[in-house]
Amino acid sequence: MVGGRPEEKPVKIRLRGLTKTFKHNGIQVDVLQGVDLDIFRGETLAIVGASGVGKSTLLHILGTLERPSGGEMLWEGEEVFTLDDRRLAAFRNRKVGFVFQFHHLLPEFNALENVMIPGLIAREPFAAVRQRAEAILTSVGLEHRLTHRVSTLSGGEQQRVAVARALVLDPDVLLADEPTGNLDPKSGSRLQELLLQLNRERGLTSVIVTHNMELAQALDRRVTLVDGKVVFLQGE
Repeated sequence: MVGGRPEEKPVKIRLRGLTKTFKHNGIQVDVLQGVDLDIFRGETLAIVGASGVGKSTLLHILGTLERPSGGEMLWEGEEVFTLDDRRLAAFRNRKVGFVFQFHHLLPEFNALENVMIPGLIAREPFAAVRQRAEAILTSVGLEHRLTHRVSTLSGGEQQRVAVARALVLDPDVLLADEPTGNLDPKSGSRLQELLLQLNRERGLTSVIVTHNMELAQALDRRVTLVDGKVVFLQGE
């Protein structure tokens, strides 16, 4: 069975024959070439491989930031790319949390304001969004930094703000692209512990692209991409 299915967990996201092609200077570049993969509800999955093999592109498709060129992606049995762009954006905002290596926080705003942004975009009531943002910042150990501008925070603290922002709308899936890549080893280890703790406490399905093998080995399973194809999957 594709992906070495852990029998006790249902499939959250199923990829079959997934392809992604770009054109650069008139030349076709096949970034993903027929990816088959099952991602199970509540698991932590690492995607590893050399630079340029399609890891980030695969993550962007999983998060519906990009559409595939071919194949299918089913979320709990539904083909999400049949949705138009407006409905797909609403789906993404509710179902997916993103954490990036360069956290993309707004430096002129404080930690609380940054975390509130997804809820305000979703037109949630202000008071409810604020309460939720305060709670998630507290859960990641930043209750003493709520009103500090993010530009004054350490790299590790900024990445925790980014994690809190990703989780403020209680998504089903957390996608992280090199979340420890811009951190010192101590901060990276703390973030790794936080991600695993949040997965346990919230039942998140977490997919993490990383070159950090310590982080990859701490997750439930590990997928290796080579030239846009899954060539190895380890773990149950």
